[in-house]
Amino acid sequence: MAEYRVISGKDFIKAKPTGQIDLQESKKVLASIASITKPPADYEILLDIRDVNHNGNAKKLINHFEILEFVKELVRNRSAFRNKIAVLSRDGRQLDNSRFMELCATNRGLNVKAFTSLEDSIQWLTTPIEA
Repeated sequence: MAEYRVISGKDFIKAKPTGQIDLQESKKVLASIASITKPPADYEILLDIRDVNHNGNAKKLINHFEILEFVKELVRNRSAFRNKIAVLSRDGRQLDNSRFMELCATNRGLNVKAFTSLEDSIQWLTTPIEA
């Protein structure tokens, strides 16, 4: 039976003093999260990025290159991220970025889905995958 882990975007998306994403530090934190969720742990993950706004400016969101780098880190740690990953975001550009992450991750064999509703994301996570 799977367990569930909620990871806040603030817990793994790190910023430099300039407000830019610190991609290397963020990837290190994501890798450390992976070490916690590796087998025999069996976690479904809710990645809540609604609070991510790394410099206080809503127009300055994570870009596609940074999203691809996060997806690459998930793929590098595939055994830890082999279960479902729900990405919970706000509407608008943040949701567009979450859908881009979903597309990139799905194309690489991961089970990622973007949501704006906490209830919908939990329902998806708790629904068994059909064979």
